[in-house]
Amino acid sequence: MNSRFLETFIELARTPQLRRVAERLHATPSTISVRIRSLEEELGVELFEKTQNALTLTDAGRRLRPYAETVLKAVAELREAAQQSEVISGRVRVGIIETVVLTLLPDFMRQMRALYPGIEIDLTVDLTSNLIRRLADGELDLIICIGLDPIGPHIVSENLLSLKNRWVSRSGLLAPEADVAEVFRHPLMTQMSNSAPYNVTVNLIHKMAASHAIAAADVRIASTPSLAALVSLVKEGLGVAVVPGLLVKEELRSGELVQLGLPEPKPMVISQWHLIDARPVIRYTAQVFRRACIGYHRRNIGDDSVMLEVEGHDVDEADQDH
Repeated sequence: MNSRFLETFIELARTPQLRRVAERLHATPSTISVRIRSLEEELGVELFEKTQNALTLTDAGRRLRPYAETVLKAVAELREAAQQSEVISGRVRVGIIETVVLTLLPDFMRQMRALYPGIEIDLTVDLTSNLIRRLADGELDLIICIGLDPIGPHIVSENLLSLKNRWVSRSGLLAPEADVAEVFRHPLMTQMSNSAPYNVTVNLIHKMAASHAIAAADVRIASTPSLAALVSLVKEGLGVAVVPGLLVKEELRSGELVQLGLPEPKPMVISQWHLIDARPVIRYTAQVFRRACIGYHRRNIGDDSVMLEVEGHDVDEADQDH
């Protein structure tokens, strides 16, 4: 059985549009159709039925899809095991956002040393927008950034981990049940201006101000150059901040900081991107980061982190030995 036919079946099941799957697999729509017909003839069943705008899995297709995914996973593991018969080495230029520095980076680097000691990691810390540009320009091989829509079919993007944001203040500065008007008397501190978290938070602040008849001129928004600085400032009582809850979990547990009952910005999604034709050493590095996310989430299970559904990967049971 041709594994390429199985790959086409899985891709078409995920995105039931011939043209999009053809672009992703660097083939023509007619080639995709031929592969599916050949697989259907070999299996003796119809896998898809046509609807007005797309394709839909038949009952047989839905039943056989998990088996096809299992076969493809086994083929991938076989190829990886063959490649790992030689020492894996090389340099990978990894761009990360500061949130990753303060959360996932230690786990990632430890696992890289343990699993692939021959891979050298060059780290760059920057804003998501800059990391995306540098990946597209060939200056970076792998980026760990805020989850956004991919910029084109040549990019592989995986949303891995969702981190919940919290409104926090120094204990004694405000009561947890303080209302919006009372909170807005203090400076409202956010991450660096023009970053994705900054824009999301500022939009929420303006909506809350409008709904509580607070004049825009009375709202004081202060951006900070780093998350570490933001946490330090709020601990000093210099304002109220929105930060990922995991960054201040110890301070909240000890009572140094309190969580405010304001509407929270949408969670921060951590994503990894690389080019679709990335070298094997880059793909191995991406696999390790995925493992690091799984391990980090398991140690911090609760309301502050959610492991996302990663297409083609079992995030609940994968990599339990790491």
